[in-house]
Amino acid sequence: RAPVSPGLRATMGLFGSLFRLLLCFGGSKLRDDDTATEVEIKCSSKWIAQVIGPGGSKLSELRFLSGAEIHIDKGKDPVTITITGDPKQVKDARQAITQVINDAEHPDYEGEAGKKFRKDADGHAKRAEKLAIEKDALFARGDKENAHRKLDEVKAAQRAMHTSNAAAASAIFENRNKGKGNMYMDFHGLRKTEAIGLLETRLAELSGKKGDLTLVPGAGKHSGGGGAVLLPAVMQTLRDRNLAFEEINVGSLVVKL
Repeated sequence: RAPVSPGLRATMGLFGSLFRLLLCFGGSKLRDDDTATEVEIKCSSKWIAQVIGPGGSKLSELRFLSGAEIHIDKGKDPVTITITGDPKQVKDARQAITQVINDAEHPDYEGEAGKKFRKDADGHAKRAEKLAIEKDALFARGDKENAHRKLDEVKAAQRAMHTSNAAAASAIFENRNKGKGNMYMDFHGLRKTEAIGLLETRLAELSGKKGDLTLVPGAGKHSGGGGAVLLPAVMQTLRDRNLAFEEINVGSLVVKL
């Protein structure tokens, strides 16, 4: 096989990047301008659930706000999203859908306050580790008096870490759920123990009440190589309480209270 020149390889890489961008954010079926009345967006199946939303709620919102007709064909990956309407409707719908896909790929789960508290917690954790090393060195030298003082500092730093993480969990949950009522819980951005603690508190508050409680622990697409963490933990918590539930889409549950 003939060797590929560096220049050609760079050109091929550029076209490959452009193609991947089109798969995520779409290409116009007719014209890529403000006069198009029909547009197709190609979206990875990994993110299409965010465009549809629980029970189709996000898709209904996109249709209502833009006024455009939006059809999703999930027969292949990437999924084809077809938008039709007058030029303004098509433009508005395309921009909104592109934003949803972008947010799904690069989500801001924590919000500004959540980020600040997590950063504070990380700082306290690093300080606790440093102090622990110093404490061990004092014990090794036989300086028990100063070692015990250093141990108190370690415990203080650990308490500060837990306080900051608790504040972060509260801020993150507020960021994801503000204005959505007590029958909806989005756990994105939370750690497992934080999410389960909030769920158990909410279930206690709703004890004896009837209705559908929507839970969004997520599908674990941003959890790294280990797969979903929150979803199985939430499902096990519900089973332990003998609560009936069903998956309405990947990463979302409805609990029958």
